[in-house]
Amino acid sequence: MSWFSRWFGSGGLTNPDEGPHVSGPTSTKTESGLNLSDERAMQLSAVWSCVRLITETVGSLPLGVYERTADGRVAIDDPKDPLYNLFHIAPNAFMTPLEFREALTLQLALWGNGYAYIERTAGGRPVSLTPLHPAQMTPVKEAGTVTYHYQTGKGEMIFAKDSIFHLKGMSVDGVVGLSPIAYARNTMGISASADQFASKSFASGGRPSGVLKVDRVLSDTQREQLRGIYENITVSDTGLWVLEGGTSYEAIDVPPDDMQMLESRQFQLSDIARFFRVPSHMINDTTATTSWGSGIEQLNLGFLTYTLRPYLTRWESEISDALLDRASRRKYFAEHNVEGLLRADSAGRAAFYSTAAQNGWLTRNEMRRKENVPPVDGADELTVQVNLTPVDELPGISDGTENPVM
Repeated sequence: MSWFSRWFGSGGLTNPDEGPHVSGPTSTKTESGLNLSDERAMQLSAVWSCVRLITETVGSLPLGVYERTADGRVAIDDPKDPLYNLFHIAPNAFMTPLEFREALTLQLALWGNGYAYIERTAGGRPVSLTPLHPAQMTPVKEAGTVTYHYQTGKGEMIFAKDSIFHLKGMSVDGVVGLSPIAYARNTMGISASADQFASKSFASGGRPSGVLKVDRVLSDTQREQLRGIYENITVSDTGLWVLEGGTSYEAIDVPPDDMQMLESRQFQLSDIARFFRVPSHMINDTTATTSWGSGIEQLNLGFLTYTLRPYLTRWESEISDALLDRASRRKYFAEHNVEGLLRADSAGRAAFYSTAAQNGWLTRNEMRRKENVPPVDGADELTVQVNLTPVDELPGISDGTENPVM
């Protein structure tokens, strides 16, 4: 009876969303008339710059593996640890950790999904991660789980959920992320059309096409001869035109300045940047302004908070979900170190360290580690402003039993 009730929608939940799940519109046809493939989209300078900025920044940030302890956490640097090995030594036989993380972040930025095959030992320990192309992958929801159908030259391969490392972007159903380039095709198509128009204009000597007018009726042969003469002039000759026998020329295309081509192409930079949530001033759009502040630290903070943080969080969550079992998730975790992005100039760092030392929340050796210089003896104590006295001596100073060193 329970099966019967679920089937007819009473007494239980039927799931109408079973079957293949896609990341967005599948047509490559744009309203500008162009077919915009993934490769063509990457040829647009704004797309390339946005994707490269996100991919290389995320891929190059340090990714630490930690163990939770009673006192906080301890960094793991043991090559025998599976997470440390995958993300610090080699994810597979032909890629470095940087190259692997860049590849999947690129997939996530463009297609909204990044996929990698997880190879495991007989005991279930992950030993390698191999990227799979998102354009060939279709997640299929069925029987309460998700399987991954991958198209290859030899046919379809089907992977269980435990065999796929899946980075998902913003999603409607939680199964597959929405593809930025699928939803931005029309915007990118306008930009590609503008590029194409500019290329053809330069190829034809910068002259618009038009009509030739003559004062008599021509035969078919004369018509073809006249067309051939002036087509050759338009394409190859940049000198003075000579129109003979009462022939006149009339342009029929709208000049590029009337179409506001320069303004349109400039606008496309910021319009495409919006799809990737990248401030246009960070892709060399010199006409753009920002309200994030004027200092590089403030710009980096805004970029980290609103653009990079979702990528970093998705990486950290999927590492935990796909590569650790339930018990290990309580004990181990991965986290990016974003401090390098937030470094101020030398004067700003000096003020920051001075405040930290005088208020007792960083030791001098901790500061030295942040500056990548070796520790020194006697610099592991926390100090405060009372003559830079060690914290553990403060009770004695307050009750008068100890005298601070002057």
